Amino acid sequence: MTLFPVVMPVIEAGCKLSGKEEVAHLSRIAREALKQSAEKSGVRLGGLLKDERGTPCPVAGNYWSLSHKSKYVAAVVSQNKVGIDIEEMKPRTESLFAHVASDEEWELKEKSWDTLFRYWTAKEATLKVIGIGISGLKTCRIISVPDENHISLDYKGQVFLVEQLRHKNHIVSVLKDDNQIEWVVLDYFPDNMT
Repeated sequence: MTLFPVVMPVIEAGCKLSGKEEVAHLSRIAREALKQSAEKSGVRLGGLLKDERGTPCPVAGNYWSLSHKSKYVAAVVSQNKVGIDIEEMKPRTESLFAHVASDEEWELKEKSWDTLFRYWTAKEATLKVIGIGISGLKTCRIISVPDENHISLDYKGQVFLVEQLRHKNHIVSVLKDDNQIEWVVLDYFPDNMT
């Protein structure tokens, strides 16, 4: 099966938003990206609901995942459980290295900000598939980094393959497994988006 993860820029709201208003604005844009992914996949999505843990509920047998940051959003739809995550790659506090990965995981790839964000987004995308949040970050383990666009992970004996895309100082990770990935990167807004 082919998945069409969509990456879209964030539309300025016209005024500086914060808190819940900002999250609602970013969520609206991410849902537009999800609509684009669904159209590319030939899927029609209805209402998007989440369970009591905040995990997206399937719609007509299709799974979906969203992620948003202040400048870009990412979304994907799939017939199987799926996860996507996006992060802006910019230095943060050094303690984040130990929080995201173990010494054993850091031995797989040079410790750098690029690798940190690759690991972080790969784990987040995988944890979304499992249905838990970042509390599972340490339990989800990087087991190999075969190339610059893929990472293999293990969560309690289950192995996952994530594909990654770099775009304008952001990194996006999506669960790949046996699927083909066709990235859709929009640097504009669809005509129907306001």
